[in-house]
Amino acid sequence: MARKSTVIAAFLILVAVFLEGGCVFSPREPDGPPEGGQTEWETPITTEIVLRNLKAAIEGESISNYLDCYTDDFTFIVDPQDYLDAGQEAEQRYGDWTKDVEQQATNNIFAQWQDIEVTFENFEPPDESLDETYRQEDYVLSLVTLGSVPNLTVIYRGRALLWMRRSDTGRWAIFRWEDQRTESTGAAQTWGVLRGDSRQ
Repeated sequence: MARKSTVIAAFLILVAVFLEGGCVFSPREPDGPPEGGQTEWETPITTEIVLRNLKAAIEGESISNYLDCYTDDFTFIVDPQDYLDAGQEAEQRYGDWTKDVEQQATNNIFAQWQDIEVTFENFEPPDESLDETYRQEDYVLSLVTLGSVPNLTVIYRGRALLWMRRSDTGRWAIFRWEDQRTESTGAAQTWGVLRGDSRQ
């Protein structure tokens, strides 16, 4: 009889816990989004958003988001003076630059540098009334070295003529990047030189 009373008492305690909303079997609060490893991404319905996505992908070192800023037929054209300065290695460094080459070079940049930051300053506003347009952007690319001489900041400067195309889904992407030196480049090298250095 005592055992039966004990069972009844335990049952009543469990009922009371359920009624108070403190059931030990109630579902827990879902976890929030994971911290870190997330890169901001917006649907690129304007060319300005393409630039924001590009900046976020570079600084977040997200190769997939970075490549989504380019069309499959993307090509890169280095500044003519940078090409001449490369001498006999020019074609090897800069020739036939496709999206696959861009992926390879950018992966190497992400592996060899840290604390990457880039700023774009619009030099000429785009005309988005057609399905193809271009933006002229002055850029400053800042990277910190890894390896044998760590924590050395290196700056690359120049101007990018970014040709963009709008797809049937209304999304813009870059199909041609023409890199240019400017007066403000000074002693700094262009992003094109970094690309060439990072190509294998």
